[in-house]
Amino acid sequence: MKTKNLLLTFMLLFAVMVQIQAATAFDQKLLVGQWQFSAPTAPPNYTSGQINFTQTGDKLKGELVIEGQKVDFSQITIKEDVVSVTIYLESTPITVKFKMVNDTLEGKADTPDGPVAVKASRKKD
Repeated sequence: MKTKNLLLTFMLLFAVMVQIQAATAFDQKLLVGQWQFSAPTAPPNYTSGQINFTQTGDKLKGELVIEGQKVDFSQITIKEDVVSVTIYLESTPITVKFKMVNDTLEGKADTPDGPVAVKASRKKD
């Protein structure tokens, strides 16, 4: 009887853990669209612009648009609720890690000159 109750308890605990993990998985579709970003402490040409995310099938793509110039993200990864993008600016890899807070992306860019705070808001049509 004790073995049966113990097995039932483990199965219930496992089911709850699976539900919690599924509920906290980040849906990359939430990123799709245009975002206006600001990075006030970045070098002058990089303090503001646009981030565009698109999705084809399961593949997420992104680009940075600054002063009309488009640069594709070389890598996009999502781990739990952290979105990491890598982009090459002036032949230097820059990694930006974001978390979604309400309808904004907040995070920091790791640059050769140190961390830079970045905030992006979804662009309204």
